[in-house]
Formats: sequence, C-alpha cells, structure tokens
Amino acid sequence: MKWIMPHIESSLIRSIQNNLDIHSAFARVLINRGVEDPEKAKAYLFEPFLLLNDPFLFSQMERAVERIIMAKNKGEKVLIYGDYDADGITASALLYMFLKEMGLDVEVFIPHRIIDGYSLNLDSIKAIDFPFSLLISVDCGISSIYEVAALKKDNIDVIITDHHEPFSLIPCADAIINPKLDDGYPFKGLSGVGVVLKLVEAVSIRLGGDSLRKEALKRFLPLVAVGTIADVMELKEENRFFVKYGLKLMESFPPFSALLEVSGISGRGVKPKDVSFIIAPRLNAPGRVSHALLSFELLTSENKERIFELARKINRENARRQREEEKVFEEALTKVAPDEPVVFVWDENWHPGVIGIVASKLANHFNKPAFVVSFNGNDIGKGSGRSYGLIDVYTLLKMAKDYLHSWGGHRMAVGFGVRSGEVERVKDIICEGASQLPIEEKTYLLDAVLSFEDLDIPFVRTLLKLNPFGEGFEEPLFLFKDVRVKYLRAFSSRGLGFLAIKDGIGIDAYSFDVPLEKLKEEGVFDIVASVELDEWKDVKKLRLNVKDVNEKR
Repeated sequence: MKWIMPHIESSLIRSIQNNLDIHSAFARVLINRGVEDPEKAKAYLFEPFLLLNDPFLFSQMERAVERIIMAKNKGEKVLIYGDYDADGITASALLYMFLKEMGLDVEVFIPHRIIDGYSLNLDSIKAIDFPFSLLISVDCGISSIYEVAALKKDNIDVIITDHHEPFSLIPCADAIINPKLDDGYPFKGLSGVGVVLKLVEAVSIRLGGDSLRKEALKRFLPLVAVGTIADVMELKEENRFFVKYGLKLMESFPPFSALLEVSGISGRGVKPKDVSFIIAPRLNAPGRVSHALLSFELLTSENKERIFELARKINRENARRQREEEKVFEEALTKVAPDEPVVFVWDENWHPGVIGIVASKLANHFNKPAFVVSFNGNDIGKGSGRSYGLIDVYTLLKMAKDYLHSWGGHRMAVGFGVRSGEVERVKDIICEGASQLPIEEKTYLLDAVLSFEDLDIPFVRTLLKLNPFGEGFEEPLFLFKDVRVKYLRAFSSRGLGFLAIKDGIGIDAYSFDVPLEKLKEEGVFDIVASVELDEWKDVKKLRLNVKDVNEKR
C-alpha cells in the first residue's frame, strides 16, 4: 500500500486559502481535485449555482428546442425512447413530466432489457400502436446509425440525448445533445439524466425565461442526483450542483421518500451512499428481473397510495434480484482464472438482468476489471463489463470490437453482445490488452498532514461544505502522525474500533480497510483517515474512518 502526498506550490495553496478564508488543508483538497482557480473554488464551496453552464452552449440545442416547441404548437405526438437502468429511467421520467406540464402530447417507451435490448430497436418501435412524428431518445441513441436513418425515411424526426461515447459515424438525427460529441460544451461528465436536464433548462428558458428554468431545476434535481450517482458520474462541475441540492430535496420527492421508507431508511437526510445502495438498486431491480416500467410508473405517479404500493412491490423485486445475483456470483467465482489480468466468465443459464452487478462485485472481489456474459439459451450472449481502479474498460472492449455483435459504454462500464463461437477469442484479446497495462499497487492520495488540534468547529463546517463526495471528488484523506491506538475492539468479520489519542486529545476511530493482522495490538501508528461527523440520537461528534496504518518502531 502506497501513500502519496502530491506536491503543490505553496503560492497556489495560499491563493486559494486567502481568497476563501479556509484552512490550508482544504485548499489542498480542492487543488488535488483539479480546482485551482479561486473563483471556481468559491463556486465549489459557497456558490454551487455558479457551476451551471448555459444549456445553449450545446451546438445543436437551439435546433432541438425549436423542434420541441414546434411539436407543442402543432399538437404533434412525441415519443420518448428511454432505457431500463436508473439513469435512463430517471431521464425518461424527467422529460416526460416536464413535456406533459408544458402541454405536449407525449408518451414513453421503456425497452425490456432482454426482449428489446439497449438503445433504439426498430421492431419495438414499429410495434407501437400509435402514430408519432417526433422521437426523443434519452440515455441512448448515439450509436443508432441505421435505426435513425430508417425513422427519418418514415418522416419521423429524431432528437438524440445521450452521454455515451460516440463512434466515428454519427446518426443523421435532427439534433444531437451529447457532451462527448460537442466541443462547445465545457463539461463532458454529464449523466444521461443530466443531459436531459440541460434540454429541459433550454426549453424552459424559451418558454418561460429564467424563472421557469429555476422552477424546473428545483422540481427535478432529485431525479438528476439519483441518475448521476447511479451511473457513477464524476461529482465535479455542474454534477456537484445537481447532486448537492438534489440530495437536499430527495425526501420531498414522494417516490424517493417512499423507497427510503419501505427500505427502513428515512428522516435523517439522504447521503450519496443511500442513493448508491438503497435507491438506485431498487430502481434498477424491475429492469433486471421483470420490466423497468414499474420504476418509471413509480417516478411519475402522483397518487400517494399508488406510490407506496409501487415502492413496496419494487422492494420485493429488489429482494428477488438479490437472490438471483447471489446465485450467479457464486457460480461465477468457480469459473474465474485467478492468474489472468481480467475476470472474464460466461454461462448458458445466467439471468442476463444481473450480470452488470455481478461484474461489479467480481471486479471488487478480485481487484481487477470483470466481464460477465450470459447466453441464456441464445447464440448471441449479453455481456457486461466493469472497471477497477483507473483501468478503462471501454478501451479494452474496443480492442475486440471486430468480434463483437454490438458494444458501447464508457470508461467505467460497458455492455456488449458476443456470439458463442467468438467469446473465447474476445476474452483472449481483452486479456492480452489488459496484460500490457501496468499493474498498479493500491495507492492512497493524501491531502494534508493534520494534528487533532486542527479538527475544530470551523474545520468541520468547511468539511461539510465540501460535500458531496464520490466518484472524481473523493472524500479527503489526511495523515495523522504518531497516534496512540488504545482500546482495540473487533466487530463484524473485518471491522475494528479503537480510540485514537494524540497531544492529549482522544477521537473515536474505526476501520473496515485495515487488515486485522496489521492492527492487532495497541501501539503508536501513523494513520491515514477521513474525518466524519457521526450523528446518533441528535448527538454529533467527530470520528475517524481509518484507511491504513503504519506502526512506528
């Protein structure tokens, strides 16, 4: 385990520190996360609204807005073509509710994961039993070259909103809103629902000015926060605004409040981990084991009794998903070749709806990227890949693109189709590509060296302002030297609790990361830890979440 303290010029630290009147440790925290400009730092800490970009910086936004307003004025039927994961469902629900409120005649199609597959499916579209003249894709469509061409041939206009990596060929849509494709848009890290919100902002500005834009933001930020966290987007730039205020509004959004209540979590404020481990898995569950329309109905329902009925049903679907996932995970463990640079496993009978979660669990279990394929009785298997550490699984998958039936995704997660006769070849190509990558020892990037005396009330207030923490804006890690560890106690299978003492000050500490053999007895240690504010029965106190220790000799 390596500890690294990045070198930062003292003049840069002082610039941030003095402009914002904050502890030098927090200046280092911001700089280590790429925030070096004092004005941008001010926005991160005190005025997140300044992080929002003008939606019309998208080069084709004007075109998209004009087409939607034309559909409104002419009374045209609009079809929203969504996706079945939490990002796609929240995006579909947001756009549907907004356009309905603006007076448009709009319907939504949520594809079935197994029957319809990912992105635009012409057979599914042709089976829709009502005519429409405008299709808007959400969280998909950027790779649908043939499908968009066929729709245009049938005189159906298409607006694509997506955030996935584009291929070299781009669909001939009437407008495409995708930050990965648009040099003019300054932030590339939007989720699918984040892209939809920018479209909604732009339409709001045209129809009702800035007041309608702010109203839409307040109403829909909980949806954007959930989709952004669920799709593991970096919590930088405007994503910070979406998540910071979306979390604050979460419990006032009845569908999310109901999900939290039926899960036994409510009334204490919503944190990113509540979205990651409670809300998002439940929104995803129906799309994995039945149909994502259940989650879409929950998010768009206005009847309180129906909302709770759906929340309870989704909770049961999640329990079913967990059972299926555990079964596949246990079977996958028996197929893993431990010496290979990636996990790549497949089976004829695995449920294709849970392979993404299983891939994620395998990646974390083996500390390397994981790819899982389910053939489920078909010649073409559905595959899912998940990253580990800094490894870009999209680039790995791209190496095997000539042998894939379909593929797409981004750095952290990919989906693909592969024929049974090609799966061994695809595995070999990906393993060969991964073997060329350097093996990186797990590293902790430290933000500052602190004493316990630094952890005063102003320190905690600034720490709270830095929330939320997550992908791309990780929780700060601090080094505390010469700390005496006393009253060690073990809990659960790998948890440790103890009292950390330095300069006469004692702070409660715990760890799920330090191996038991490394901290098996009391002594003096250098420790790496994050600082948390523990709340229990209205009592608040500091505690340390310890990541690693080195015993002092």
